[in-house]
Amino acid sequence: MKYSDDFEKKPSEQKEEQNRVEAMLSDLDKDGINDLDQYVEDIRNREIDQTQRLSVQLKLVKDGRFAWLQKIGIILFWYLRPILYVIGEKTRSYFRFLLGVLAASWGVLVESISPITWRRTVKYEFKRSLGQVVCGGFFSTFFTATLAGLAVVSQAIFWLGAAGLTKMTGPILITILVREVAPILVGMILLGRNGILTVTECSLLAMGGQLKSLTVMGIDPFITIVLPRAWAFTIGSFTLGMIFGTTSLFMGYVVTYALGTMQDSIWTFYSNILAAMSVADYVLVPLKFIVMGFMIGVGSCITGMNVKVNDEPSTLLPKGFTRGIMLIMVVNILFTLDF
Repeated sequence: MKYSDDFEKKPSEQKEEQNRVEAMLSDLDKDGINDLDQYVEDIRNREIDQTQRLSVQLKLVKDGRFAWLQKIGIILFWYLRPILYVIGEKTRSYFRFLLGVLAASWGVLVESISPITWRRTVKYEFKRSLGQVVCGGFFSTFFTATLAGLAVVSQAIFWLGAAGLTKMTGPILITILVREVAPILVGMILLGRNGILTVTECSLLAMGGQLKSLTVMGIDPFITIVLPRAWAFTIGSFTLGMIFGTTSLFMGYVVTYALGTMQDSIWTFYSNILAAMSVADYVLVPLKFIVMGFMIGVGSCITGMNVKVNDEPSTLLPKGFTRGIMLIMVVNILFTLDF
């Protein structure tokens, strides 16, 4: 190493610099790069080659009235390519995740049919996961449903009564609360309370080598880990969804009845709500909760099990949350189109 005459380093600093350079060279050797000068020369040659390719493309443009526009477009595209590569990589990663979730979902459905799949370990994992989903999310769902009842149901009943549109209470609550608000809020509770926990558990198993150990012992990690959690999330989402809808309507009725806005009994109120529901609502609303819970469970497991070497909790957990929100929005949009 060469230093200028007017700059001197302490022995400790020189030692640290030497260790840093040696570490960098050792990393290069691991990548198959034995000569640093040759490596730098290859990079320069590559840059020169790219510049020459750009000049060749510019020369291939035929002379004409709009030739200068074509050249500007070629230059802009040439220098924007790195940005386009990054955008394309991120876009492909999300589509790859969606396709992976669909493939894993199909695998769960196929494997669930076989009686051999439901062995003692799988049943135990299913019961444990179902208890975590339902019992762990009950109080969060109850509290959120209470707030939704106070904010949505009571206000809708109050202002519709003030406007003389009491008969529209049932259809509006079904459209706003039952179809749209309830599935999204339950999905977010399920994701934040149990989905992130599942991502963490699966990532620790993957990074700790337990998944490979299960494979070596002849145990399929997909059947042991993904399948029971997917069905636990499915049943838990349906259960929490029914709790949310019933609680929010009840709390909204209690508030409006206490204020004197609602004069009907609780049974008449629920009867009007049920009468406002169509046949499609009785099928699609529960199915929406079921599909949303199933997709969140599968997506959380896939995100955790496909952890990379450079992933850390600071990057993995936001990734799991973002992907879960994306799945919730996709399911909600698809079912909204059906309605």
